[in-house]
Amino acid sequence: MSTGISQIQTLLKRVRTSFQDDGLTETITRGIRFFGYLFVKVGTSISHFTRIQITLRKSQFNIGTYESLFAPQVLQSRPFYNVGASSFYHPYWTNIDFVTTWYKQDMRTVLHHDLMSGSPLPIETGTAEIIYTSHTIEHIKEESVQRFFIESYRALKTGGIFRITTGPDAETDFRALIKGDENWFYWDKYYELPGRFEHIFRESATSVSLSERWLHHFASQLAPNDISPSTVKFSELEIQKFISEYGFPGVLDHLCAYTSFDPNRPGNHISWWTHEKVFDYLRNAGFTNIYRSGYQQSVSPLMRNSALFDSTHPQMSIYVEAIKG
Repeated sequence: MSTGISQIQTLLKRVRTSFQDDGLTETITRGIRFFGYLFVKVGTSISHFTRIQITLRKSQFNIGTYESLFAPQVLQSRPFYNVGASSFYHPYWTNIDFVTTWYKQDMRTVLHHDLMSGSPLPIETGTAEIIYTSHTIEHIKEESVQRFFIESYRALKTGGIFRITTGPDAETDFRALIKGDENWFYWDKYYELPGRFEHIFRESATSVSLSERWLHHFASQLAPNDISPSTVKFSELEIQKFISEYGFPGVLDHLCAYTSFDPNRPGNHISWWTHEKVFDYLRNAGFTNIYRSGYQQSVSPLMRNSALFDSTHPQMSIYVEAIKG
């Protein structure tokens, strides 16, 4: 690690501008993070330069846990895969995602892969120790999820772990709608303020009925308040009619039949999931050791790190794990 520290110091010596420069801050952060560290600024401005003292501290990567469980040559191959990784970073993990400008996070350390394409995951057969995917499968169609699960089974080594988290839990979501439980729809409140909702909604997310907000959770483009192009948009009366006609879960299948993947709007939800449905798709992929998990309850200590895993809306998410036999 001494080589890494030396390179970091070389980087810092080239700083001749204000620490308030966001571009400079990002560059330094990325450079230091590459070596598995974070930085803390403790300096003060002197003259027209900024004197920066850097206190390096081990980041929350739990490096010791990895090194206690895997040999160095294994860790160097980065056999832990985050599919749908977005801005996730860990020095021993490999990121796979659909690279797009839709998500504003830094995705430059990501291997591009389109799960809707049906092409194999960019992982050699039987080499992955772990595959983790968080809030990804609700953004693709069911047949693509099935292919993804089959590919994950192929890529995992025997004893490898596949962890899936997705949401919202469609069963609880439906129950909340029927009871008129607006509190369940808490995450819509983020999209109330101007400047937050315009890239998704015509009006504030909470300005429409619970029925439409519920529809947006699994068939985003069909909701009238969503700006996504769609050949059909369903009103509150139509949604209630479909619920009466098809019940649960038939109404979800009926509505999702109208959805499609839009590469320009990959943030749309176009499928629904419950624990039981995820179980079925995993069985069809070849897994037999499947079980319910929970927030920070992975069988692997590597994925019990709340700074990196299971951090997306745990209140409304479902967690499932499978081990390849």
